[in-house]
Amino acid sequence: MFRPILIGAALIAAPVFAQTTASAPAAPTAAQRDDAVAAETAPEVVAANREVGAVAQFDNGAVTAVNAANQARYQADVRRYRAAMRAHRRTIAADAALQADRERAYAMAMSDWRDQVAACKRGRTRACRMPSPNPANYM
Repeated sequence: MFRPILIGAALIAAPVFAQTTASAPAAPTAAQRDDAVAAETAPEVVAANREVGAVAQFDNGAVTAVNAANQARYQADVRRYRAAMRAHRRTIAADAALQADRERAYAMAMSDWRDQVAACKRGRTRACRMPSPNPANYM
């Protein structure tokens, strides 16, 4: 019975002790700041910084050239895609117009065939001997 109470008390008290023992990080001293400034202004550091800057600029120029080439290639691809899509749409429109003409020709041929059958049923033998209308003749 006492054991669970002791464990509970220890768990409650542990965060309190952990929070009170932390200390703030020390601020850099004036001597450390002076050493950092001196290191940055030393001739060999300045030369190394210049060299790194020149390499970075050269690399930046190369990256810019590669990016420009990639962009040009992308623009050309987009132009080709759009031209292909325009051609495809023209083909679809032409196919649709041709289909509409075929359907119109078929409808006209069927109308003439019905008239021909009706004439044949009325006893006109000439209409009975005629061939069925060909839709290609109506285009």
